Amino acid sequence: MSGSAPSAAGTDVSDLHVHDLMDREWLCANAIGGYASSSLVSLNTRKYHGLLVAAMAPPVRRMVILSRVEDFVTVRGRTDAIACAEYPGVIHPCGHKRLRAFSPSPYPRWAYQGDGWTIEKSVRLLRGENTVVLTYTALTADQPITLEVRPLLALRGMHELTYQWSGRLNAELINNDGRQLRIPASPRTPETFIAHDGAFASQPNWYLATVYRREADRGYSGTEDLWMPGPLTWTLSRGQSAYLICSTEPIDVSRALDKANQLVAMSPARRRMSRVDEGAPSTLPKLPSEDTNLDALLAAADQFVVTGADGGTRVIPAYPWSPPQGRDALISFAGLLLVPRRFAEARSVLEKLAATLHKGLVASEFPEDGSAPLYLSADASLGGSTPRTRTGDTPPITSRRRTSTSTSCRSSARTSPARGWA
Repeated sequence: MSGSAPSAAGTDVSDLHVHDLMDREWLCANAIGGYASSSLVSLNTRKYHGLLVAAMAPPVRRMVILSRVEDFVTVRGRTDAIACAEYPGVIHPCGHKRLRAFSPSPYPRWAYQGDGWTIEKSVRLLRGENTVVLTYTALTADQPITLEVRPLLALRGMHELTYQWSGRLNAELINNDGRQLRIPASPRTPETFIAHDGAFASQPNWYLATVYRREADRGYSGTEDLWMPGPLTWTLSRGQSAYLICSTEPIDVSRALDKANQLVAMSPARRRMSRVDEGAPSTLPKLPSEDTNLDALLAAADQFVVTGADGGTRVIPAYPWSPPQGRDALISFAGLLLVPRRFAEARSVLEKLAATLHKGLVASEFPEDGSAPLYLSADASLGGSTPRTRTGDTPPITSRRRTSTSTSCRSSARTSPARGWA
């Protein structure tokens, strides 16, 4: 268990009904096409929701790896759920009854309170990799807290659904202390890694018939089965933290935690001011150093700019299901790249689009399955003229041989600090 983490004021959601909480969603991205997203109450209402949606061939081929967790707090023999899920005809567990506050910055965080205890839960995606760090911190505790977390895995493509099947899934212990797990790849599922600082009990089980109500509203199948390798448990005193890390790659725990902790110290404004823009014209006016509205816009815009496996920059125009698009990259070019002074990335976007030029058209979409780009829009090529005039020395999109290419958080509730979360 690590030391205490800083706490902050959040958005008071204690007066909101569970259905109001389900209507509000949060999202944070990892800059390579992957993301984490759910409703404000952490009840997945879409098959696209998940705590780790990994881009297996950045920025596409995205898979829902860690769908959600079911977590419980036990103090003095009483167990309270802080998780929330929907099954046919019922919402269970009912963690919304203990939810007191939510904050999207600098990463998604929730405050839960019960009789004599307050726990902060946070989700941190590591930039540039398919890794998520979940942290639980006991902000107040009259007695030792027993925390139990059950990771529920989907291990499938983002447009698909998982159902219980006869293939064998199991979690292998990587080291002797049992704090690193490996779930081997199968013909249907990718290799997955879990690290933690608690105690693991191997109790593999299927959780059947999770309901995604927004999929049913859209006319799609909205029921899924999730696999759980076994529960993780911790005993926490006041000020202590516990972590759970899930990744598609072997986990270096110290490096992952250090990288996650950098998100605390570096606000959107700090990230913007620390970025070096070697291509910026000397006559360009400086952005204001203190502007909370601008910081919020820059942080939101950052979610849509991603880096591919080839190092090139692309734009994902909409989460959760849209793949990178050429037309929308050009429409949003000024706001996403020029205003934030991301000139090197702006140049990369134009160069990547220029490489797709075919019979006068630039690619309008880069499919989710990693196949050849699609040419579905005549006006996408016309949109390339405006960025060329705005970026000055950026080479124009000229005829080249066609080549194939394989943290946004919203809440509309009122803001006030939660008790014990100040």
